[in-house]
Amino acid sequence: MANFNYSINAESAVKEYDNQGAYNTLQEMMKRKEQLTVKFYGGKDNIPCAWIESAHVAGFKYQLKSASYQGLLDYLFKGKEIDFDTNPKEADVLNENENFQFKILTMMVEAGKTIQYVPLFREHPDYISAILPCFKGKIMFRIKRTEETLSYLRENKQTV
Repeated sequence: MANFNYSINAESAVKEYDNQGAYNTLQEMMKRKEQLTVKFYGGKDNIPCAWIESAHVAGFKYQLKSASYQGLLDYLFKGKEIDFDTNPKEADVLNENENFQFKILTMMVEAGKTIQYVPLFREHPDYISAILPCFKGKIMFRIKRTEETLSYLRENKQTV
């Protein structure tokens, strides 16, 4: 009679994210001159990410680094479609507890961009939602509503 084998397969079920595929999809969308909807966020592993979707392509995650962030903004604001990410498998890492989405919002406020905010009485009490219309799409924000956030936006003459 054979003994039962109690060993566990040590292979990890976690797969590496296919950022190359995400970048290729983004490039194809840009070549077709699609209007993109972009939401920036910090991933679980402190990697800056963008959730990208359009009318013809379902949403997908794209991990960012500084060059890819700039290239994405160039497309959104100016319509430039260039090959901006030479190695999509590499990504920058955020500082611990850095709110990437709020950082992007503050950069847009300081750059003088016109941001449309959902009135607070219509929004869920824990969040502030906003849309930044662009030439080739829009950037969506959904930020935790805190006194610090509200005071920052009001100090910078944002109609919240």
